[in-house]
Order: sequence, then structure tokens, then C-alpha cells
Amino acid sequence: MLYKFSSSVERRTGLQALASYTLAKSSDQGSSDTSGSVAATVSDIVLPPLTPSDYDIRHAVSGVVSYEIPAPVWGRVGNAILKGWAVAGLVRVTSPWPINVTIAETSPVIGPYSTQPDVVSGQPFWLPAPDQPGGKVLNPAAFTSPPAGQTGDFPRNGLRGIFSIDQTDVALRRRFNLTERVSLDFRAEYFNVFNHPMFGGPGSGWAPFTNWGFGNAPNPYFGTVSPMLSGGTTNTIVGYGGIVGGQSPLYAVGGPRSAQFTLKLHF
Repeated sequence: MLYKFSSSVERRTGLQALASYTLAKSSDQGSSDTSGSVAATVSDIVLPPLTPSDYDIRHAVSGVVSYEIPAPVWGRVGNAILKGWAVAGLVRVTSPWPINVTIAETSPVIGPYSTQPDVVSGQPFWLPAPDQPGGKVLNPAAFTSPPAGQTGDFPRNGLRGIFSIDQTDVALRRRFNLTERVSLDFRAEYFNVFNHPMFGGPGSGWAPFTNWGFGNAPNPYFGTVSPMLSGGTTNTIVGYGGIVGGQSPLYAVGGPRSAQFTLKLHF
């Protein structure tokens, strides 16, 4: 299910703007090739229920503004320096994506496997943690190991994370016409200018770390954003493809504040 609403405005003063809002919902029984459930025999196989997809992001808002800066009337010298500059801004904000808690077990029949934990009644899923990004962590006491070979009652992707996309990018640009046929483009771009922390990503178990542990031994990093675990920021998670030819973390949304400067000669 996908709904999208957008609007735009353009004025002759050099101001252009475009805004978009998306309302979406996605459910499945597994969002990757590694999804699955545990069964000791073929007769024990039960199809899992539909649950939120890893990429079930319900709300997304984006907006872009471009403005051609008017130059003061300062003659030819003033025009050469100040005329032709433009500034643009891009804002992207989403609601949090689902997170899934898993637990590792070993079966004498099928060996090591990963499954859903059981929920401990009366325990909150989140605990306050002022020293952590987002101010809270997952509560290890809220989950426990299910009987061997069984799937726990915590539903897949049964929680929403505390991080999402909240990024503002800004660019300053100008084209210098050197001759009739030669021009030089200058562009300065700043990404995540407010340096908002964004951790994890759709389908990621890294931030917060959502693998409860093994058997009855919870992982000490469970539920936290830990510097001891790699792949915490969103740009790293969604940019894993850069290793095998896909998107690079350098250009993926969700990284710390950064800037780049570009000169392009046209002839």
C-alpha cells in the first residue's frame, strides 16, 4: 500500500520549491534470503504470519528549495563577482523503521539456528539510558529463550526503532562563463549540516544491536549503540553495496556532517 502527495511552487524571482509526503505500508513473511523459521521435521513447518517488512517506513517527507541570489547593481565588476550564485537545500525526514530481536540457539537435530525470543511478561521493552544515542536501550530482561526447536512469541519486526532519516543538505553553486564556449561550474555541498545522529537502517541488527545473545547468556551489547560494533551509522548500513559495486557509504544518506567542493570545466 503506497500513497504519495506532493506539491510545488515556482516564482519568477528565482525561487523554486518542491515538497512530497509518502504514506506507505509493507508486510511480508521475510524480507531477505536469510529469513526463515525453525522446524525439526518437514511436518513441523508452519508458515509465519505476515509482519512488517524490514523496509516498512510508514511516513516520509522530503522538500527541496532552490533560490537564485539577486546580485546588487555594482557595475561590471560587481556582476563578475556576485551575479549568478544560487543556493539549494534538500530536507529528508522519515518515521522509524522496524527492528527485530533475535536469539541464537542450538538444536541436537538441526544444529545452530536463530529464532524469535519469548517475551517476558511485565518487563518493558525499552529502558532509559541518558548516555546512549536516543536516550534509551532495549531491555535484555524483556526477552528469554524459547524451548529448543521452537519459535518464540515475540513477533518478527515487532518494535519500531528510535532512529530514522533526518537529514538536511545544502549546496551553493555558480557557473562562470569564461568565453562563449568555455564555462566553469563551482559547487560547494554540505551533507547533514545539522549533524543529526542516524544509526542502523532497514533490516539492520546493529544499532541498536538486536541479537539478544546465545541460549541463556545475553550479549552485553544487546540493545545499545556500541562503538565496539562496526556498522552503526545508517550510511554504513545502507552503503554495504559499495563493497561489491553498489552504493558507497560515502554517498549514502545518514552519515556524519561532511562537505565536498567541485569544479567542472565545460568546453
